[in-house]
Amino acid sequence: MTRTCASSRFVREAHGLSEDRRRLADRRAPPGPPPTGDEAGAPTPPRPVRRPDPRLWQLTRLSRAFTNTTSLADLLRLAVEQAANLLSADRAVLMLADAEGMLRVRAAVGVDDEVVARFRQSFDESLVTRLQGLFGPGASDGFIGVPLVVQGRVTGLLAVIRPRASPVTTDDETLLSGLADQTAAPLEHALLAERMERATLVTDNVRLYEAERAARLAADHARADAQAANRAKSDFLTNMSHELRTPLNAISGYVELIDMGLRGPVTDEIREDLRRIRASQRMLLRLVEDVLDVAKVETGHVELNLSDVKLHDLLSGAEAHVFPQLYAKSLRYQYQACDPAVTVRADRERLQQIVLNLLTNAIKFTPVGGSITLSAEAAAEVVLVRVADNGRGIPADKLDRIFQPFVRLGADIAGAPEGAGLGLAISRSLSRAMGGDLTVDSTLGQGSIFTLRLSRS
Repeated sequence: MTRTCASSRFVREAHGLSEDRRRLADRRAPPGPPPTGDEAGAPTPPRPVRRPDPRLWQLTRLSRAFTNTTSLADLLRLAVEQAANLLSADRAVLMLADAEGMLRVRAAVGVDDEVVARFRQSFDESLVTRLQGLFGPGASDGFIGVPLVVQGRVTGLLAVIRPRASPVTTDDETLLSGLADQTAAPLEHALLAERMERATLVTDNVRLYEAERAARLAADHARADAQAANRAKSDFLTNMSHELRTPLNAISGYVELIDMGLRGPVTDEIREDLRRIRASQRMLLRLVEDVLDVAKVETGHVELNLSDVKLHDLLSGAEAHVFPQLYAKSLRYQYQACDPAVTVRADRERLQQIVLNLLTNAIKFTPVGGSITLSAEAAAEVVLVRVADNGRGIPADKLDRIFQPFVRLGADIAGAPEGAGLGLAISRSLSRAMGGDLTVDSTLGQGSIFTLRLSRS
């Protein structure tokens, strides 16, 4: 209730200033009809010639400036600055009515910013009290205030304080009224544009929010569908792998029975056939194990038994596992031993699997007579295990693809090494599961270096 009364009071006081402007216009109105009778014969005293106020020309020039200025902040600043300049005033203030009819300070010249901020938010003072608070005690001596009127509606107040030595004249009031008339309509248009811009911004924000929300929901649904499809694929691979292991193990068992001669005499030709069957069975069994590993990694079901592993003991024994392949291609193999005391935090079995995968991969892509080097470098917190070869190398645009499942580079080239393209994908996933990583540097035609990073224990 207090705010409503205050609002009405401010509007009434502003309307009072508007009435003062009307009375001021009446005083400046032209004289009535010429006298008649005896009055007509009386001599008419000469009227004093008044020079036009030069400030009126400046006010006329300002009309174009107000028309060309569309920014609300620029209009407010221009109005108070020109009011102070035209009236030779020390201080000037422009107040606009808000949505509740309250006159609030929007621009000021010569008034401290803290005072303006305080009276911008005040509600309980009368208009006169607020102006006195803005301009200071004794300000009424040089006070001139006129309302801003648009279509008969008071929209604000423009006021100045002139020095005490400069009395307020009728011309001063006329000049400030003219400036207020030029200011009112552009300000109203700028305020309307600001409201429309704010409404457009709100609308755009709502539209963007709804679009973002719809995109987020679509992404959530797509992610859920992808996860469901991935789980279905992993479940299928797991079930298929288990189903394949049973007949493969049976094949291995029957091959052993035949090789032992339990089914009759075994000739050299039969033994060669059995050797090929056994090699194919082991290759298929290895593929099944790799598929199982991929399924476990993708579903997050990899079981790791982390412990402190002596790296030298593990790496020094790697050559024995790949010696047949090295010998078959006449490859030179070198192990650059690390400090026997160096230990890493890893699952020993999985770490050995990664190292053997890297060595096997290097053997596949290194030509006959090439070289392979296994080394380890210990730093303060990590250990880098490297497998380097002088094979064909990997194109730069395909370095990231080689760690994806079932990707085999050069599979379409005659004589390309066999494999399912799972070893590197499994190795990187296992290394990251143990808190490390697997990266590659390669130069086409010169070879590749795979680097396994592990945390030092």
